[in-house]
Amino acid sequence: MKRLIEGFLSQPIRNKVLVFGMIMSTLPLLFISYYYYAHVKVDLEVRIIEKQKLMLDNLSSEIELEFNQTFQRIQMVSALKNSKDEKSAFYEILQQSDFIEEVVITDAKGIVEKRVSRYLLNISDENELWFEDQMWYAFQTDDKVYGNVIFNPFGQPVMKLAVPFMENGERKGIGVVVQLQEIIGLISSLRQDHSAYLYLIDRNGRVIAHQDYSQLWRNEATAVKQPVLGVEAEIDQINWTLVMEQPKKTAFEPVNEMFTNGLMVVAIVTLFASIISIYAGLYFTKPIVMLEKAMQKFQLGKQTVDIQVNRNDEMGKLVETFNNLKKELYDKTLYLEMEKERLDIVVNGIGAGLALVTKEYQVTWMNPTLQNWLKNNDLSLPCYHLIGGGLTPCQECPITCPALESHADQIMKSLDEDGYERIYKHRVFPLSHVIPGEGEYLIFIEDITEQQQMEEKIIQTDKLSALGLMASSFAHEVNNPLTTINVYAEDLIDRISIQDEELDEVEMNFYLKKIKENTERCKKITNNLLNFSRKSIWNESYMDVREVIENSISLVEYSLKKNQINVRLDIEGNLPKIAGDGLKLMQIVVNLINNAVDAMEEEGSLTLGVWQDDENLLIKVIDTGSGIPKEMIPRIFDPFYTTKPVGKGTGLGLSVCYGIIQQFGGKIDVWSEVGNGTAMQVMIPIDGKVKGDD
Repeated sequence: MKRLIEGFLSQPIRNKVLVFGMIMSTLPLLFISYYYYAHVKVDLEVRIIEKQKLMLDNLSSEIELEFNQTFQRIQMVSALKNSKDEKSAFYEILQQSDFIEEVVITDAKGIVEKRVSRYLLNISDENELWFEDQMWYAFQTDDKVYGNVIFNPFGQPVMKLAVPFMENGERKGIGVVVQLQEIIGLISSLRQDHSAYLYLIDRNGRVIAHQDYSQLWRNEATAVKQPVLGVEAEIDQINWTLVMEQPKKTAFEPVNEMFTNGLMVVAIVTLFASIISIYAGLYFTKPIVMLEKAMQKFQLGKQTVDIQVNRNDEMGKLVETFNNLKKELYDKTLYLEMEKERLDIVVNGIGAGLALVTKEYQVTWMNPTLQNWLKNNDLSLPCYHLIGGGLTPCQECPITCPALESHADQIMKSLDEDGYERIYKHRVFPLSHVIPGEGEYLIFIEDITEQQQMEEKIIQTDKLSALGLMASSFAHEVNNPLTTINVYAEDLIDRISIQDEELDEVEMNFYLKKIKENTERCKKITNNLLNFSRKSIWNESYMDVREVIENSISLVEYSLKKNQINVRLDIEGNLPKIAGDGLKLMQIVVNLINNAVDAMEEEGSLTLGVWQDDENLLIKVIDTGSGIPKEMIPRIFDPFYTTKPVGKGTGLGLSVCYGIIQQFGGKIDVWSEVGNGTAMQVMIPIDGKVKGDD
């Protein structure tokens, strides 16, 4: 059955429509015809049996009536046995009942005393026993006695009946011999129809009456040879059974004929339904077949013309929709091919490495740029080994930790073919719309070696520019302690040369202490100057923020004094040590202070605040300078953009600050109003903070 259903489902739709039409037109008629046939058949069977039962009941009643009337006549004779008219009464019985052959009177031993016969002499044989053995035994106790069916000398079936009577204290009897020919004729004359038959079975199981004379005197079991509808009626007084039977084949012949005619009608209807189904199948499925062929051509990439169907129904709308969809798909396919060509150019010419990676770290695709960078292009290796060179998955990666919101910006270094170090920036982006197994993440790798070198040059240029602007300040700052050293040294030499007696050990120590203090001051100034001007890469360590701020101010202290800038420091106590590059942070502070000094002419006020806010370090520089116009604020971090006069600024200060702050993972905010000054706030996250000493 399963294969049959699968075979049917695999057929073309026109065949399905044909089969469906035939089934829907045939099955209902078959079901209705069968139901009606079964219902009529059962009803006919009930009616036949009821009719047969009625006929048998009437016939059995009629036979019982005949026997009862015979017994009544015999009993009347027994009542007249002592009268003179006894003999005439016997003749009267014969006259009234044509089926009675003789009347006899028997003595107490069952021997015939008198006989009146219709066909024989009225002379009885000596010691003639009239009763049969079985009948004689019943005669001793019963009021009515029936004998077995026997044949008379003429070969006719007869039966003896007797009733007892008492005479002179003896039990005698009056009996009659009854012909059964009339009963047989009555049964033979009764017919329900030409196929039904009626027969009578005596108490010994013999057929004593049958409408088919060939069945007479046979055993009951041999009389029935085929399935029949039949009923039986018992004649209780004589223990006979009336049976009426009709072969089911002939009984149900009208119904079978009707069912056959119904099947012919079903066949005719099926034929017409098949013709209609074929037409409907071709009519309804033709557009579908055309659609199927067009789809096959379209899948093979062949150009197809529009399907022409002159219909306004759903099929016509479907074909019209397909034509429009095909045109739209063709246009979009062409557009996608154009976009693919552009994307290939972009992906291959972007200068960055791209790769698709699954959740199981399996690399499924790389662009040529990344393939050229990697020494090993074996895609069977996991991404953390193939690209990162590690043996375990990266911990700060969205693939390992999907909850991370960052793109895992990582810096990787490797040696190229010439042995030079290359610096790469590595980022991972989760993809929303993916095909399973093709990669759920996009890895973007960018070679930032030249960018890093350029940034370092710009930072160094900014440092040199700042040093140039602060050159006079450095000279003045160093000159003051050198002058003090010179004065104290000359005075000490003179007093030693004249052997001044007042120069004791205490005063000598005082002179030397002053010289040492000013020497250390010069050393500190030069060290800060050297550290600030040193060309270095990012060197991360834990730094003391207060010390960095104080060293930064020492670099611009002369410029602040020269321009009569009032400096207010507001540094929170017990600041944590933060991870980062102290020299880079110093460069940020120096640039912000220099910009603030340039924005104020003289006698301005500068506030430098440093404090901790949750997990961030905040550095805020506020000046009372001229302010920045609102429309210029978005551009102040652009490289080489400056609002200062020519020769006073390079336009790199804030741009460098912005880049360094990005390296710290922080941000910078600006508030400014023309004529009311500017406030710049740097926010740097505190990672792995270590409490500083009090």
